[in-house]
Amino acid sequence: MTHLEATQSGRLDDPVPRTSFPFADTIDVSGMSLGPDEPSPCLPTATSVWYELHPARPGRLVLDLAGSTPLDPIVRLYRRAGHSSSLTFIGCASPVWNAQLSLEVPVGQGETVLAQVGTSESLEGRLVVRTELRD
Repeated sequence: MTHLEATQSGRLDDPVPRTSFPFADTIDVSGMSLGPDEPSPCLPTATSVWYELHPARPGRLVLDLAGSTPLDPIVRLYRRAGHSSSLTFIGCASPVWNAQLSLEVPVGQGETVLAQVGTSESLEGRLVVRTELRD
C-alpha cells in the first residue's frame, strides 16, 4: 500500500493528473483527511483523493473501486469547464449508496473530468482505483 507521491497532493485544489488510460493506483487512506469545502453529494465523506482526468479521445470513462478494503468506498465524478473552479456533478457509485463499485460516463476529447475517490465513514484501509477509457 502506498500514499501518493509527495509531489501529488490529491486534493481538490491540486488533483493528481492522469492523461493516459488505463491506469491503476492503490492508496492507503490511513491518516488522510478532507480538504476545506470539498463537495459530498450522495454520501458524507471521511477521506478523499482527487484525480484530474484528461481523455485524449471520446469514449466511456470507467472508474472501478473493486478490491478496496473499506466497506464504504465511493467514487464521484465531476466535469470542469476550462480552468474554472466550477464543477458540475456527474454521478457517484458506492456499495453503501447504490450497491455499485464502479461508475461509467461518456466523455469527449479534451474534456476535464475530476474524480473524487474515498470513503464515506472509514478512516483506514486501501482504495484500489482502476480507470479505463472504453470505445
